[in-house]
Amino acid sequence: MTEKQIKFQIGFKYVFFLLFLYFTINSVGSEGWTLFSLLFAVFATKDFVQGTRLAEAYYRIKQKQKK
Repeated sequence: MTEKQIKFQIGFKYVFFLLFLYFTINSVGSEGWTLFSLLFAVFATKDFVQGTRLAEAYYRIKQKQKK
């Protein structure tokens, strides 16, 4: 993967995190904690963790390239 593709994947994960977070908050506000609310929360958490891990790996690689 190129640097541009990795940055795109990181951004893509965080955008989906925000989207699922919005759906979670909206769903809980209107209907309470239902199955879909829980699924939205799980998907948001998964995307946040994956995006953060990708970002961490990207910055580690960049630091090693500078040395």
